[in-house]
Order: sequence, then structure tokens, then C-alpha cells
Amino acid sequence: MTINDLRGVLKGRVLLPDDDGFEQAATPWNLTVRQPVAAVAEAADAEDVAALVRYARRAGLTVSAQPSGHGASGDVDGLILLRTGLLNEVEVRADERVVRVGAGVRWGQVLAAAGPLGLTGLAGSAPGVSVTGYTLGGGVGWFSRRYGFASDSVRAFDVVDAD
Repeated sequence: MTINDLRGVLKGRVLLPDDDGFEQAATPWNLTVRQPVAAVAEAADAEDVAALVRYARRAGLTVSAQPSGHGASGDVDGLILLRTGLLNEVEVRADERVVRVGAGVRWGQVLAAAGPLGLTGLAGSAPGVSVTGYTLGGGVGWFSRRYGFASDSVRAFDVVDAD
């Protein structure tokens, strides 16, 4: 099993170091961080994420999810970088004061969808930050002192694993 086999596993795009577009896909928002990854996988849906995790487990590789790369850090040498930008659905249920978001949604998308309904989210200060990364990092923002951290308001996560 080689990293090239990954292309036959996903519906989404897989980029390897020699491919056009690889450098751009592997570069996070934070341009001071170099990411020498083995591949970049752009998941088309949750099934792609599960297939990627199964593939990585069989191949003995590590996967790191990075929606926007805003908080890129750590050792990513040789791993598969999972980009979730295609998982960008936003569903606002105003009557419940709930928003359901895909793993690639950025705060600007949430605010644009919720604002016309008189709602907002416990966002940070940058609309390009992903909801997932921000929230999993705690979600400390402008409204935290009054309403708590964004992570305090999560009702549920859909967790995808190899099974």
C-alpha cells in the first residue's frame, strides 16, 4: 500500500507533493508554519473522512484535520493533512437558537446566515477562522465573559472514526 492508493479511496481531491496545487493546499493561513505533509486530502463528505481514517490505519499513517490552518502548529511531517473546506453546510434553526455546521464552515458563513434572523454566534474576531477549530480550542471570544466559551454551547458533535 502506497500513498498513491489514497486516490482510489476518496471522492474528494487528493494532492501529493508533485501535484499542481499541493503547496497551496498544504499551506495554512499562518504562513510562518511550514507543513511537510505526505498528502492533502479534501473530504467530500463524512464517508470520505471515515474512508481516509481507515486507509491511514491500514497504511500506518497519521491524519491531522485542519479546516482553515488558522492555528497550525506542531509536527505534521509525513502525515496526511485532512482539509474539510468542502464540508461547508450551515443550517440555522432560529426557533431553537441552534446552528448546525459542517466541519469546514468558517465563522463568517455562520454570521452571514444567522444575522438576518437576529442571531449571532459565540465567534472570535476573525470571520475566516473555522467554527470547528475555534470551538475545539475552547472558543474564547468577545462574548465569553457574558455567555461562556463557544465550547460551552455545543449540543452535539458528529464524530467520524474508521468504523
